[in-house]
This record gives sequence, C-alpha cells and structure tokens, in this order.
Amino acid sequence: MDFSKESSLIAFLDLTNMFHWQDTLKWRFSIYQVIEQILSINSVKEVRVYYGFNKRELLKSQNFHQRLRKTGAIVITKDVKWIKKEITKNLFVKSSTLDLFDANAHTKLDELIEYLHQQGIKIEEPKCNFDVEMALDILDTIDKISGILLFSGDSDLREPLGRLKLKGKHSYVFGVRGQVAAELWQVLTKYIDFGRWYQGDRKRKTRS
Repeated sequence: MDFSKESSLIAFLDLTNMFHWQDTLKWRFSIYQVIEQILSINSVKEVRVYYGFNKRELLKSQNFHQRLRKTGAIVITKDVKWIKKEITKNLFVKSSTLDLFDANAHTKLDELIEYLHQQGIKIEEPKCNFDVEMALDILDTIDKISGILLFSGDSDLREPLGRLKLKGKHSYVFGVRGQVAAELWQVLTKYIDFGRWYQGDRKRKTRS
C-alpha cells in the first residue's frame, strides 16, 4: 500500500479488537512488529495503542505496556473491569438456538447449570472498551492530519470516520474478513486486508 501522497498520518490501534483477528487468521502476529511496520511509513507521525490494564495480572500487564511504549507507540489505557455473569441457559446458547432444542436437551442444560451453582462457580468477563476514547481522539486530530490508519472494525467509529470524510481527510481501515462493520464501509477511504499487509512473524494459532 502506497501512502506517499499522505502528508501526515496517525495510526489508531484497538488492540483487543486486533487480537480477536487471530481467530480468523488462524495465526498470531507480533504487535511489536505491527507497530514497527507502521512507523516505517514516512508519513506516519504517531501510533496510538488502546489497551486495558489488568490489575489481576499486575506484573504481566505492566511489562506488556512497558514493551509497547518502548516501540515508540503512545499507549492509552484504563483499568479492566470484571463483569459478573449470571449462569443461565443464555450464557451458553443463544435464545434463538434454545428454541430448537427438545425437552431432553433442556434437561441436560438445566442439570449442568444446577451443577455449576452447587460447585459455587462464578463467571466473570473482562470489559474495557475504548470506542469513546478513540472516537474523541480521532476528532481531535482532524485539523492536524491528512488521514488516519484505523486498526479496528467497530461500528461505533462510523461517526468520526464520517467527519473525516466531510473534511476531505482519508481513513484507511485495516481488518480481516468478516470483522469490519458494514457502517464503516460507507465512510472509509480504503479497506486494507491486515493479513496481506502484515510482513512480520506469524505463529500458528493452536487451540487453547
């Protein structure tokens, strides 16, 4: 991809979003090499990485953020929140799918849920979205740039990309198959397939 016509670009990386790409790609990328590749583009003035800080794994999180900063990227972070999930059938199966189950299948699910309750098992999911922060930061840069490199496919970013388009600025959206929202296609300048663009090391993704 040739960015030589761009005078000033800022890259915005939604790292949690990007890590989900690995499920589609079937291989793992090095985020450090991703940043290095972005910074090799002459017109890129800044790389901004958005990623949560996990206090439950304090040392690991501190080391990861430190390594990110050493690449030259600006790291925007906040604490990861843990949301308790109620253990019900909908936790395991979508409502539309439940309607297809027969009585025996429902009984098996009920038994599983009862067992989990008896074991005192609690389920929590991490939450740390940066949609608002990214949107505001993109809007703040409009008058300072010729375009942005966006590593996210989130539909919530449609509005700032729309503003960029109205201002005659360019938005290059990086993503993988099936993970770029339809709303973004309406306003982006160009879509770039991350798997084809990335030149760094690739490690085969194994089942966890």
